[in-house]
Amino acid sequence: MSAALSPMASAIAADTTMTAQPVAAAEITDSEIIEKLFKGSYKFWQQARNDNGSYEDKLYFEHGSNRGSIANSGMGLIALAIGHEMGWEPDAEELALVTLRMLAGKGPDISVPRNPSNTYIHFYDTRNGEQIGVDWSPIDSAIMLCGALFIKRYFPENREIATLVDELYETTDLTQFIADINRGQIYLVQDDDGNNMPPKTKAFNEYMIVAALANQQAIDFKKGRQGRDARRFWNHWYETPKNLPVSYYNDIPVLSEGRTWFTSKFNFLFNHYLLNGFSASEEYQQASANAARADYSWFQSQGFEGMKEFEWGSGAGSCPDGYCVDRIVHEGIETKNPHMMISPTIIAGFIPHSERAKDDLIAMYRDDSQKAVYELPEGGTVLWRYSKTQPEWRSNAIEGVDFSTMLFGLASLPEYLGTEFFNAYNDYSNPEPANYTRPSKVKLIAAE
Repeated sequence: MSAALSPMASAIAADTTMTAQPVAAAEITDSEIIEKLFKGSYKFWQQARNDNGSYEDKLYFEHGSNRGSIANSGMGLIALAIGHEMGWEPDAEELALVTLRMLAGKGPDISVPRNPSNTYIHFYDTRNGEQIGVDWSPIDSAIMLCGALFIKRYFPENREIATLVDELYETTDLTQFIADINRGQIYLVQDDDGNNMPPKTKAFNEYMIVAALANQQAIDFKKGRQGRDARRFWNHWYETPKNLPVSYYNDIPVLSEGRTWFTSKFNFLFNHYLLNGFSASEEYQQASANAARADYSWFQSQGFEGMKEFEWGSGAGSCPDGYCVDRIVHEGIETKNPHMMISPTIIAGFIPHSERAKDDLIAMYRDDSQKAVYELPEGGTVLWRYSKTQPEWRSNAIEGVDFSTMLFGLASLPEYLGTEFFNAYNDYSNPEPANYTRPSKVKLIAAE
């Protein structure tokens, strides 16, 4: 893998403060810890990116990879906007174009495959674009589109970006995945021929992203019954959270796919950072605050020996079994987090919704065990998942889509870009230019 780094980005990657072991707690301030983690989180996306515009599915610590992720293309485009706004990525506009050309099938070296219905493959070979597996994925296509629309809004004067993104948006039809309006079901996958397959998901989860874009496509392109179904689906299930299932953890109402169980918390975070209909809604913001509170309370109530107050976060990613999607559960229900995985990316993602999240990340970094602290292959310090039941276990890679909320959450801190950054640029259907001004008190972090 060869990372496409600008001179300034290369300087960041070579940051001499990123030592093999974290600086002793007594030698670093809280603000320096957050700064280090923020910079490291952006470096992750620099290192996961290839010269041809593709993004790896995972960043391995000890070897490379050739498996790309279409969803990571979307997350990577948003990362470029963050890097540019922070002054770390002056070439972000051209880097975004390289990725968008690849996605639109106009790159000189690589094009990502689509099936006959124009749905993107989830995984592909980053060397030549050949499909890996048979997962033609609506959610990964939708996340990619969000990143493309985000970067279009961020660089409004670039006509090539606008043209490429408009083409992607117009041809990647998400209205076709509405399965059952009354049951709130969306198709999970298509086959090689573009046919929807039986697996379906119910609201509430990250498929809100599919529903939101499908609704807007129906408005923009005035489709027939398919378009009407997409609009009815959105209006019934997602325009307000009042119609969504709620599962109570003690007295805390938590949105979920059903009333007797809970969903993994990345579902709240993906929706928050990628959808204006979520991030600008007081109701959904309260729902996210409830989810964060319930998640923290569940971990602290488990009576697990050695559980510390900063340890929580039900997310997804690498685990001793390979890959796990963790959830909190009601008392008496079989655990859905058998390894008691702690996900700092979830804690970071909840920064806009939890008063304790930032302090918990600092405490996790300062913890003597250093279980959450990882050094990236080309420099940079990050926090990643670890297991309470198997403290000796260390992950050999970081999944990009699951790591994204670490960067997004830290970027949303008021001392950096603030939540307004996402509210301004994830408002994809707004015809007016984004009204964003970086907080006056922000201190841009210089590249060393």
